[in-house]
Formats: sequence, C-alpha cells, structure tokens
Amino acid sequence: MRMYFRFFAIAWLAFGLLASLAYPTSPAPTAAAPSLPPILQEPLQISSPQNFDSLPLSRAPFPNSDINSNSTAKLNVSSSNNAPLTDGSVLYGPHVIINGTWNPLDIPGFPTIKIQQTCLDFIPTVHQEHYGTITGPVLAGWHPDHNPREGYDYVYLEEDDNVYVEVEFGTWSAGEGSTLIHGPSDDLDIFVWSPGVNHTYANSLGYSHGGNPETVSFRAPVTGTYTIGLDYYSGVVPMGWRSYIFVYRVFRSALFDGRSAEYDTADIGFNGVFDVRLRLITGTTLDLDDSFSSRTIRNVEIINFFPPNVTVLKPGAGPNDMVGPGLVTINWTGSDLNTDEVLQYSVEISNDLGKTWKVIAYTTRTSTIWDPDSAFYGLPPTPYEADGTLIPNFLVRVNVTDGRFHNSDVSDNAWSLLPLPPLTRLPLESFVILVVGAVVFILIAIDAVVFLYRRTRPRKKHQGDDS
Repeated sequence: MRMYFRFFAIAWLAFGLLASLAYPTSPAPTAAAPSLPPILQEPLQISSPQNFDSLPLSRAPFPNSDINSNSTAKLNVSSSNNAPLTDGSVLYGPHVIINGTWNPLDIPGFPTIKIQQTCLDFIPTVHQEHYGTITGPVLAGWHPDHNPREGYDYVYLEEDDNVYVEVEFGTWSAGEGSTLIHGPSDDLDIFVWSPGVNHTYANSLGYSHGGNPETVSFRAPVTGTYTIGLDYYSGVVPMGWRSYIFVYRVFRSALFDGRSAEYDTADIGFNGVFDVRLRLITGTTLDLDDSFSSRTIRNVEIINFFPPNVTVLKPGAGPNDMVGPGLVTINWTGSDLNTDEVLQYSVEISNDLGKTWKVIAYTTRTSTIWDPDSAFYGLPPTPYEADGTLIPNFLVRVNVTDGRFHNSDVSDNAWSLLPLPPLTRLPLESFVILVVGAVVFILIAIDAVVFLYRRTRPRKKHQGDDS
C-alpha cells in the first residue's frame, strides 16, 4: 500500500509539472476591446473639434439673406430656456435642442392653406479657393456668346447646392498666388455653366460685370463639374484672378408633421458651423418662394462633442514610488462631457523614461494588472546605481478615445520596479521544474531511507523459537 502511495504522489507531481508548462499561470492582461482603433498603439495627441469654414462677414452674404426678415416663424434653443436663435450663435453642450414653429398661415385673398409639414435643415458651408493667370490670346470687346473665354475655373457641385462665387482680378504683386493689385482699367466678366451645356450667355446660371470682385449666386440644377468662365475685357496682360467658392449643402434634414419641428443637434454627428433653415411645406406653389416658405439663421456654431480626459493615478503618484515585486496594479480616471459615449483605453509601459513604449492592455475599465515577468508583456526591473540604490526609470501612459477624439496622460513621476528575489526571478517554467524536482527528490530520498532502515534494523525473535 505504501509503495502505491509513493507512486501516486510522484505521478501527481509529474502531472502538475506538465500541466504548468502547457498552461502558464502568469495572469493574462486585460482583454482587448474589439472596436479599439489600431492608432492607440502609438502615442496620441489631443484632437481639435472638426470645423467648417464659414462665410467671412467681410464678404457679401448669400443673396437670400433677406429671408431672415420672415416674422411668421420662430427658431429657438429649447435647452437654453427657449432663447431665440440668432445669426452667429454658439451652441455648446452634449445635447442642444433647436425648435422651430410657424404661425398659422393667413394670406389675404387666398383660401385657407394649411402647413402640412415643417423641416429643419442644417447646411454647412464648404469653402474653396482657386487662382490662375490669363496670359492670352485676348479677344477684344464683349462677346457674350463667344467661345472660348480667356480663362476658366472648375468646381464639382451636387444637385440643389446653394453656391456663391466671387472672383477678384488684377496684377500679381509677387508672382502667381500672391496679393492682387487692382488697376483702374482692369475689367473681367464671369459666367457659370452647368455640366454639358453650351457656353453662351443664355445658358449661364449667372452673369456679373462692372465690379471687382465679380459675384454670382445660384442653385446647382444637377450634380457634376461646373465651369466658371472668365471673360477678359480690358486692362493688362497677364492678368491674375482668384476665385472664392462657397457651397451651402444641406447636410442633415429633419421632417415633422404640422407647424413645429424639434431637433437634438448631437444627431448631426460632428461639430461645425451651419446655416439653420426652417422650411414649411404646404404642397402648393408657395413652397417655391424662399422668402415666404423658409427662415434661415446663419453661421451657427454647434459644438456637441468634446475630447475625453484621462489622468493616471498610480503608479507614479509620488516622487519615490516603488512597486512590486510581482504583479503591478495600474489605476487611472477617465471622463467625457458626452456621458453616453463608451471610453476605450490602451495602457503602455516604458522602462527608459518614455523613449520607448510597450502596449500591455486594451480595456474599457479604469484599472488593469500588469505582470512584469510575463514573457510577452514584461520588462526588465529597475537597474541599480553604483552605490546600490534603485534608479526610477518606469512610466505608465494611458490613452483614451471616444471614437472621435483622443487624449493621453503619463504618470506624474518616474517609479521603480523592485526586482524579485533571486529564486523567483527564474522564468515560471524553470521555477515550476525546480520546485517539482525538489519535491520528487525529497520523496525518493525518504523512500530510500525507509527502505534502508527496514533492511538493517534487527529482527525481533518470536516466542517459541527456542523450542
């Protein structure tokens, strides 16, 4: 029976050795968040909110600006005590509600007309700038139906885009692209043509003459590349030109039944500068008259999305932090004004004061555990100075993203990772082999001692042996 027990004990220890080699007991890092962008594996910088260029106040506004005089509609900010929305408003916060209401229609001489639906449009302004030089040949005089013109510019537009074009011209002050000097006799006329039409005066979507700059406004009838014709009239050659193109494109619309509309601007999905337009729909020809059927508030800056914040707590909270030996707990805090967003973190460790970094975890939590002796995630412990003191050389960096913006923070102080005692500094597999081997050796030694003792001890005589 004792022999069987010894064999069972040795077999059990051998099985434990093999199992420990097949399944290492070193704790795994926090599981990766599947949707974490790969960019988090590199150092991150805080991002600025996305913005669109808005029409400069010094330039001529889009010609329909007189629709702001429409007093039959109200546009308000519900989340600001129903404050009126005005040109140049700044809406700041995770959720800003805009509401609009039309008064009942009362048109003298018309039968009763009911507002069937109300629509809120958010129109960002896309700004483009092009320039060039007219070098000749020059066709003297005004030729509204002459083809070709002396110069051309091109712009891609989508159907129903509202477009404002401004072209200034003159002599380049210091080469093409520099400031334009306007001469007293400089004159240039401009046309705009849709894709595929003949370049004639009758086909032009707009025509401008007699000014500097020349300006044209129109609504794009189709999607495609539009041509801006530059018709030289008088002045000097070469003549430089620079065009500014502002495209008002409906990015987001919200349609509601009845005379009212309400919209959470966070549903737009990004920060930007917009024209906010309230439109009524009656199903009659009145809907085609912008001065009657729409009310527009211009250059409204909407900021609904904010970069998240992250702060590393430990290790490195104090100037002389020492952690280890063994597993290291890393803690941080994360926050975002957009409380409905899920923050994702990547955790990095450096053992050379930030010269190089190793990613050790991806997580949505605010803590993780690091095994410095892990074969994949580990790093060498802190070195010693000549007098035997530790040199703080470790830093931890936590990066955070909310899917739009990124931010990061590094521990306030460098910290020391204490080395393990000499025996436990062995790799895990070697340590297990050593321990199991020692136990097996002890068992065999005990068995040998017991065996020798039994062989050498004097045997007792039984009664009756002398008879």
